[in-house]
Amino acid sequence: LAAAPAKAAQEDIAHRTGIAATVNDDAITFSDIRNRLDLYLAGNPETPPPEIRRKLEKQVLDKLIDEKLQLQEAKKDGITVTDDDIKRGMEQIARQNKLSPAEFQDRIDRTGVKRSTLTEQIRAEIAWSQVVRRKLRPEVNVSESEIDSAMAQMSHGKGKTEYRVAEILLTIPSAEMEDTVRHDADKIIEDVQKGGSFPSAARQYSKAPGAAQGGDLGWIRQGMLNEKLEEALAKMHPGQISAPIRTDKGYHILFLRDVHVAGAATPPKAATPAPAAAPPPPKAETPGPEVTLHLRQITIPISPTDPEPVIAAKMNRAATLKAEISGCEQMEKRAKDFISPGTADLGSGPLSSLPEPVRKAVADLPVGELSAPIRGDNGVAVMMVCERSSPPAEEAAAAPPPPPAPAPQPPAQAPPTAAEAPPEEASRDQVANQIGMKRLDQMQERYLRDLRATAFIDKRL
Repeated sequence: LAAAPAKAAQEDIAHRTGIAATVNDDAITFSDIRNRLDLYLAGNPETPPPEIRRKLEKQVLDKLIDEKLQLQEAKKDGITVTDDDIKRGMEQIARQNKLSPAEFQDRIDRTGVKRSTLTEQIRAEIAWSQVVRRKLRPEVNVSESEIDSAMAQMSHGKGKTEYRVAEILLTIPSAEMEDTVRHDADKIIEDVQKGGSFPSAARQYSKAPGAAQGGDLGWIRQGMLNEKLEEALAKMHPGQISAPIRTDKGYHILFLRDVHVAGAATPPKAATPAPAAAPPPPKAETPGPEVTLHLRQITIPISPTDPEPVIAAKMNRAATLKAEISGCEQMEKRAKDFISPGTADLGSGPLSSLPEPVRKAVADLPVGELSAPIRGDNGVAVMMVCERSSPPAEEAAAAPPPPPAPAPQPPAQAPPTAAEAPPEEASRDQVANQIGMKRLDQMQERYLRDLRATAFIDKRL
């Protein structure tokens, strides 16, 4: 009987008012939780069932508590995020949605979510990134021996197949629930195949450790997974979602993002062909001289758990770099402020070898000028052409004709970063950045954990 009032209160959370939690001297209201959750679910065509919504509400509360701690720490360090910063972030989101700022504001208003819900999300993200940059980044050092060790480990795995995989795991509480869980797995697959988001489904339903990262497992080398999962992956092609796979842990749903053979120059063809036939190759044109570019890149990382407003704020930050950086010397200096996979001197290579989004961004980019932001799966990149060269006309004319164009591939999710590229393809700079970024992430989590431990937090949810 004692549990009954608590259960009733939990079921009535949608109508509760007042304070849901206190974080030192700041309060979080039940309205704050509902508004933030509504913002997260705004793009979801289906309303989650009550039990899922209650779970999400608790996760949102934990996120809001962390943001309060982050903002408090930024304030203590004299860091502020201006209204102009927020305004630029909002304008960037509007452009991404092909709306004017006024149209975007109207759309927010029609969702019933307060504008402050969006602005405070952006404010906390920017403030915390400045805290990390000021207090933690100077402490990150990566030794040459660490880089050597990491690259030796990558080299040891050459010749093995690697899969870039995301996973949803549905556990089975009891034998009686077997059919129900299998039905749930089928429904999730159906929803994703109709255009739903696999990462969102993973965060909402998966019981696997990587659920908070949208199910992303990164690059998995052959022999590291359950035998049944590897058998399924061997028959899949990139972009395909598996049928439910039963193991002793429950039902797994796999999303194969990419396949690579360690040490191979190019990824192998998928084990099974794509369901739709590829369109005929474009008509060949007489090629001009091959252009070679020397590129530098700065990447601002995106977490799989970042909501769209935060991503938009990072896009906006990347865009502001254009006014701050001119020439490759400045680019090299500023790159030291960004420890992230893919922030590096990319060296020289043919323009034609670049992924399509990168090729379009740099094809006509003047030397020494920063590109517009390029959004990839794991980051927002800006690029600079430090040198552009092509062979003399007579040399190009004497060169042998290029091989026939390969069959068209799916659009690239460029720009590639060390986290996205197979490990052995990463340069020393990329490996160093990858190690440094991982260390910085651990330091951030430890810092935030210490803030939680020393704060007065009173949760009423």
